[in-house]
Amino acid sequence: MPTRAEAIALLTAPGSPFEIGRAVVWGEELRVYASAPSSLRAVWESTAVHGDALYLAFGDERITYAQAHADVRRLAARLVDAGVGQGDRVAIGMRNYPEWVVAFWACQSLGAVVVSLNAWWIAGELEYGLADSSTTALIVDGERYARLRGDVLARLPMNLVVVAREDGPLDGGHVAWATVAADRDPGALPAVKIQPDDDATILYTSGTTGNPKGAVGSNRNHVTNISNTILSGAVAMVMAGATAPPAAQTKALWTFPFFHIAGVTGICVLTATGGALVTQFKFDAGAALELIERERITVVAGVPTVVRALLEHPDADKRDISSLAGISQGGSPVPPDSIATIEREFDGKVSPANGYGLTETTSAVIANSGPMYFEKKTSVGLPVPVCDVRFVGDDGEDVPAGDVGEQTIHAGQCHGGACVRDGSIGSEDAHAGLRIQQARRDLRRDRRRVQQ
Repeated sequence: MPTRAEAIALLTAPGSPFEIGRAVVWGEELRVYASAPSSLRAVWESTAVHGDALYLAFGDERITYAQAHADVRRLAARLVDAGVGQGDRVAIGMRNYPEWVVAFWACQSLGAVVVSLNAWWIAGELEYGLADSSTTALIVDGERYARLRGDVLARLPMNLVVVAREDGPLDGGHVAWATVAADRDPGALPAVKIQPDDDATILYTSGTTGNPKGAVGSNRNHVTNISNTILSGAVAMVMAGATAPPAAQTKALWTFPFFHIAGVTGICVLTATGGALVTQFKFDAGAALELIERERITVVAGVPTVVRALLEHPDADKRDISSLAGISQGGSPVPPDSIATIEREFDGKVSPANGYGLTETTSAVIANSGPMYFEKKTSVGLPVPVCDVRFVGDDGEDVPAGDVGEQTIHAGQCHGGACVRDGSIGSEDAHAGLRIQQARRDLRRDRRRVQQ
């Protein structure tokens, strides 16, 4: 069977689906996927072919791709009518509801910038995020609306406020999601030309030592992340000798919050591949196991504590979860014994996945999955093909293989095309892959972009 390096060489060669070329990004020449979509809008438009296939599932609610496309067009038209255009910031604040996903694609279809509000924030933190990002329109659920209505929104007037899942009356001028959903379908998205390096998102990070920082992500950043993920699956297929992708639709139980980069990744990758996103009001391991059985979920994604809660739940042996093909973990260190449990309990038939990345690198730039992960349970894996990872000493020079150094990441996924030194301490071993031994202390960039 081909090695990983041979599979990557085959899939990224000239004329191949993941051909790697070069492009100048913010004044610096970087490796890029030559045939990747030019924008997130282009990704969304490509999914119209899925029509009546399931796209979003929440409780008893089912939304097909065709229904979602119509809702995206309706919301996009509302935003345009309110004066929202390319480059304007639109904040989304809610639980992992289907409306979050529709709002995301409506904004991307306009070239607007999604400001992802942490759903756990209290009123003062939400106000800070809205003011700091210069948001001009707001899409929230009833819980976040209750924290913002009145004084906060009086201090921060918006062109448009849309409220989902709120049965009570709204303040003057604010619009219920149901009202937008009842609008006439305009039949087409507004005409707009979006460039690869136009801003797409502002995601807030940290805040433990001060106010949260808004990290700007471009269309290229997110599209590169999509391409990396799809390529990873293609590499695994080539290495396994498979000749065609599975015919069944991927159905993913996504427990990462959508306001987090891992949540946005789920939205983007599952959508780009015609998958279905399944979410809960709040994670509950017992209910999740029932959901896996009922919906025939093929992938579960979440932090290691979520995965452990599922695998160790008393009902785990009572539910039919044989549909599972993959378990993806991230957001915090993955204990090696978790991977050993997946290998043992599923007899090696469920592929584990893990990655290392930051909000500033638009999700994972290092990944480990499948048989390689079973073999190297303590490793976060190897860099994606369009990313360079180095471990450097205090002098900025590479440390010898196996020695510990500060991690430096250089890729088109990095915000602003910058080289990111994230303060994490780790090492590279030719046999064991990359290991991160200490979480980041501070984040440094050779070039910093800030929202204006």
